[in-house]
Formats: sequence, C-alpha cells, structure tokens
Amino acid sequence: MLNLDAKFHPETAQYTDENTEAWKLISLCKASLPSDIKRTAYRERIWDGESVWVRQYVVGYLKVPGRKLADELRSVLSTCKEYEVPDDGRTSTILRPSPPPLPDGPDVITFCERLSGKAIRHQCTLVLVRGNFVMQVDAAASNGDLAAGSALIAKIAPLAVAAFEKAA
Repeated sequence: MLNLDAKFHPETAQYTDENTEAWKLISLCKASLPSDIKRTAYRERIWDGESVWVRQYVVGYLKVPGRKLADELRSVLSTCKEYEVPDDGRTSTILRPSPPPLPDGPDVITFCERLSGKAIRHQCTLVLVRGNFVMQVDAAASNGDLAAGSALIAKIAPLAVAAFEKAA
C-alpha cells in the first residue's frame, strides 16, 4: 500500500479509511472486467484531504495474470468514450492525460475522466500490473481541475511503482 504521508502531508492528513472489502476494478461504460470476478485478495486505502482525494485499490488473483486484466481494460478503453455513471447521475468522458504520468505499456494504463453533473470534476487513474496483482490508483484535486488531477497522478505514479515493485 502507498504511504503518502511524507510527500503529501498535510494534503493527506485527513486519511479516512482502509478496508478489505471487495470492490470491482475499473467499471467503465458499465462493463466489468470479466477476469475480475476471480479476485482472491484485495485492500483499499483512501486519503481525503482538503486539496486532494486519492483511492488506492490492490487486488490479487490466484490464477489470473494481471496482464489479462490490463488487456480487458484496454479493450474497454478502445471503445468506451462516454457513459452514464450508475446510481450517480453524472456523465463520464474518458480523456488521456498529456503527457501520461508513466509511459503506457504492458504493465501500465493511465487515463482521466471528466465527470459532468451539477459540477464538472476530473479524476485520473493509474493502473499497474505485476504478476498476479493489479494496483489501481484514482486521484482528484479538490478543485476538480484536469491539470491539477493529472499533476497529482503524475506525482503519485513513481511512488506507486516503487511500492508495487517492493511488494509484488
């Protein structure tokens, strides 16, 4: 799990929650990733500060390689450009951060979403895979700005890579 306290304090001082509830990995365009139902271990951590919101979710699979889930996500992203967020009333438009916080590759996927409803907010996502593990990090700046959200995920990306390499 990420430790953001050193690099993000006081932004993450209002650390809110850590749990082991089962959540779905990315569900864009109302499409769940087929292999995600085979998850066997999971952990979530959320930081909710005055200027940032960060959610980290790490999932382990006994018999599914992380790259299979990454390929399923890439398939959804290739056709998913906009969708209604279930039970939320907002519309999500998929955006690619420019430049991405890490180069896209077989083990890295990055994208942002513009969430339109009563207000427009942006959330950026980094997905890393290693062996049979997948780490998803979602980040948003409290002002809802795309540039701030992209900068935040870019600041978190090297920390996520280092934590993931150390653990998996």
